[in-house]
Amino acid sequence: MAWLRWGRAVRIVRKSFALGGVALGLALLGQDAAAQLSYDVRTADDGITYITVNGSFEADDDLSLFRDKAVSSHAIYVGFNSGGGNVYKALELGRLIRSLGLSTLAVRSAECSSACSLSFLGGVGRFAHPGSIGVHKSSFSDTKGMDVEAAVAAVQQQTADVIAYMNEMGVDPGLLQLTLKYDRNDMRYLSSSEMTQFRVTTVSYQELQEFEAKPSSNKAPPASAEARKAAQPLSEDSPLLQVPIPRSGIVQDDTGAALLKTSRDMSAKTIATFPNGSELTIKKSIGDWYRVSIGKKSGYMRQTSVWVREFEENRFGKQYIEIAVDPLLKTAVQLAKGENPPMAVHLTVQGRYAITIKDAYDKNIAPLVYQHLMGSKKIPLSAIITHGNNYVREICCGAPTATAE
Repeated sequence: MAWLRWGRAVRIVRKSFALGGVALGLALLGQDAAAQLSYDVRTADDGITYITVNGSFEADDDLSLFRDKAVSSHAIYVGFNSGGGNVYKALELGRLIRSLGLSTLAVRSAECSSACSLSFLGGVGRFAHPGSIGVHKSSFSDTKGMDVEAAVAAVQQQTADVIAYMNEMGVDPGLLQLTLKYDRNDMRYLSSSEMTQFRVTTVSYQELQEFEAKPSSNKAPPASAEARKAAQPLSEDSPLLQVPIPRSGIVQDDTGAALLKTSRDMSAKTIATFPNGSELTIKKSIGDWYRVSIGKKSGYMRQTSVWVREFEENRFGKQYIEIAVDPLLKTAVQLAKGENPPMAVHLTVQGRYAITIKDAYDKNIAPLVYQHLMGSKKIPLSAIITHGNNYVREICCGAPTATAE
């Protein structure tokens, strides 16, 4: 598969930092940052395509042009030259960036402040030079004609929406507390440590510097005792590879409801249909089915329709993009490690290993991410969208974990 390696991505970012952003064409300070949004698609020397977002966020900006350019160009990164603007339009762009599986990049030689910082948070991967992200208290420009009570309510609603967005993007909402300390006529540019503390970036500037300082040889630095322990091969009796006994769950089916059958066969008689969210008790796991009881009714239900409480996958209501399922852990890990977009390996209830895109998405976002990744040939034609109900736990490959023999 023609997936880009994370190491290559980091080298691209490192290069852009080293050149002050010129290599990525983000030094656009000569342009008018007060204009409505415009988008500039460029390709770096090594073939990496990126798109820059220029101008001010306006409520009537049509982001379909951004989507079209990002998809048709197969862009990987999004850069910014914007002093902010409408908060809700920035949130909309951030969600669109996330749905397309794009990473975001901010360099000190180009502006990304105020509402622009919210769009930056939409990146699947986020890389920023210290001092390149500016934040301050947002203003509410359309309160004219409102009474005080309505204006206060509008500001409170906007604040709640921003907090929800930060949670959605995996950012510490504590960032908002820092933001609220600075009035709209002031600006606070985040340090590298603050970006790491509030999870504004997914790779810290220090990590990029360390990467740059490493010799070109492939010799790895000595691992810590904890890292060496984590890197030990997994054995069959490892706790990570043990499937807990499923005892209770919740119906979660792609169709919105699941069928309770008289036997382990979809052609068998249907006892009842239960909507998503229905609580159930699991009596036994048999093959790809559970024997369950819901209220006074008992029968069989497909495992793919039941989210299990005892399993450690806790993203109920989200969907995964599943790349493949392999019976061998070693093969699954080899497929997942070092890929872009980042991959994860999940132990399934059947003792197999599902390889997925690292993130899980809302049901209205997953199809968009799937279409983008499929269109850019980053995932195979056999990839599917799934709730991952039969996933027991993630065992690889975001943080250092044990490896397969």
